[in-house]
Amino acid sequence: MGKLINLIKNEYIKISLKKSTWIMLIILLIGCIGYPLAAKFAEYQLVGDNYSESEKYSIDDYKDQIAYLKDVKTENWETSVECIQYKIDNNITDGWRINAVDELFNVKYNIDESYAFTSEQTNNYVNSMTSDIESGNWKGYFQTAVELMDAKVTKDVYSQSNREMYQYCIDNDIRPDENNWKYKTVLEMKSAESEMKNLDESKKAGAYVNSNKYKHYEDIKVKSEYRLQNNIKFDISENTSWVNTGEFNFWSVFCTTTMICSFIGLLVIIVGGGIVSSEFSGGTIKFLLINPVKRWKILFSKYFTTISFGYILILITYLISAVMSLTVFGADNLSASFISVSDGAAKEIPGFLYVFKSYMLDSVEIVVMASLAFAISSVARSSALAIGVSVMAFFGGNTVMLILSQLNISWARYLIWANVDLSGIIEGSGMFMGQTLTSALAVIAVHMVIFLMIAWDGFTRREV
Repeated sequence: MGKLINLIKNEYIKISLKKSTWIMLIILLIGCIGYPLAAKFAEYQLVGDNYSESEKYSIDDYKDQIAYLKDVKTENWETSVECIQYKIDNNITDGWRINAVDELFNVKYNIDESYAFTSEQTNNYVNSMTSDIESGNWKGYFQTAVELMDAKVTKDVYSQSNREMYQYCIDNDIRPDENNWKYKTVLEMKSAESEMKNLDESKKAGAYVNSNKYKHYEDIKVKSEYRLQNNIKFDISENTSWVNTGEFNFWSVFCTTTMICSFIGLLVIIVGGGIVSSEFSGGTIKFLLINPVKRWKILFSKYFTTISFGYILILITYLISAVMSLTVFGADNLSASFISVSDGAAKEIPGFLYVFKSYMLDSVEIVVMASLAFAISSVARSSALAIGVSVMAFFGGNTVMLILSQLNISWARYLIWANVDLSGIIEGSGMFMGQTLTSALAVIAVHMVIFLMIAWDGFTRREV
């Protein structure tokens, strides 16, 4: 054991003496520090500028709509112009009052013929809604909206969903403010419920219903209910990427730092691709073999060094990215959890554990491609060949698999590149239908055995 440990120490010393290693490490460090700073700059550009112009743009948009309606004179254009002008006069540019004004004029002129009110009933509703809108009395309007949904001549799924949303907000005193997380969560929950009802009706009518689509809405419903019941304000699952959501906070930036693993993969492939072949091409392998150490220990020490070096880089990246994201975006919601749905039940995963898990899942591809580079390095005398082939496999494999999956080539599911994205497979978004975590791990295991057998055979049979 002592000789093996000394061999591993020796390999780390060799890696640390290479200038290329330090250059790559410096680039990695710059990436870890610079990424949160770049995200902060993006926040300034995307959020800061747009926010100051949002209200002005909305008013200008109203005026453009009025000009367009007066020009083309579509059906009921006078009513539409009156409705838009009312929003301008009362400076209604966002929030629940926008839809309230639309419904006000729908009731006033019975545009969609949803109601069968007398003139007196219509006037009473119009006066009540006008008063609530102009005074900002959301509870009063929501109560009126519930009565209107009940009074509709024809009730559809969306009307029923809106009624339930209005009543839920009244019963639970949830103010319809765009900055109120409870209101946004209720909207998501009721929207998911209405979509599920539509899909149920389609299924009863004999139409095809995508089970994944139904499960997607069902998961949203379960997750939303769980958050409301447990008063969970912040959910990391809705903040995993500032690029997709436009939300800038610690978690939306920290979660996306996993993309740095691609660069770590490149660095580990370079190490693995040259750790054996460079010994033979440089003649230094002789100094290892003259020692009373078995060849398998030499090979194992080199492989262990390659893989452990990668995980050390991943751990360093995780820690530096966490500290930098915290420094740049603050500690708000630092104790938040990632909420997922499994077997119809919501589950919480601590945020830092979730991101670490994402790093570990991404590391699987790094290990596999590093093993491929190591195998080629053990057989070939050229480090450039081992590194070049492995880098092409690492960065080009997904593109090739995407083409094969689009061509419906079923046997491609057994290739290694179709199975290394464990995160996607766990979420049900693998490249091929029916992929499971078990099948993916089995394919990876088979390939790993092949790579290591090639490395073993190439190294033990190789002449010095």
